[in-house]
Amino acid sequence: MSLEWNETETVFWANQYESPSEAIVTAIATKESVTETSLPPLYNQIDPDALDTLVAGQTNDDIQISFTYSGYTVRIRDSETIEITPT
Repeated sequence: MSLEWNETETVFWANQYESPSEAIVTAIATKESVTETSLPPLYNQIDPDALDTLVAGQTNDDIQISFTYSGYTVRIRDSETIEITPT
């Protein structure tokens, strides 16, 4: 996974073995300089398995998912990009 932080924090996950749910938790933990296990469970906000299944295999821009998690708004617009902005 590569991270690019700017006005809109953007996470790109390119590794086919890393799921969107893992990328979200990893990115926020990295941004907050904490361990992933110190964040609240993602499943308190969204079902990680359902999220991963929904996003998997999408190759177009038909995805529009948005939710809040651990003080951030998470937006998924396609199968390769997650935007994370402070709420």
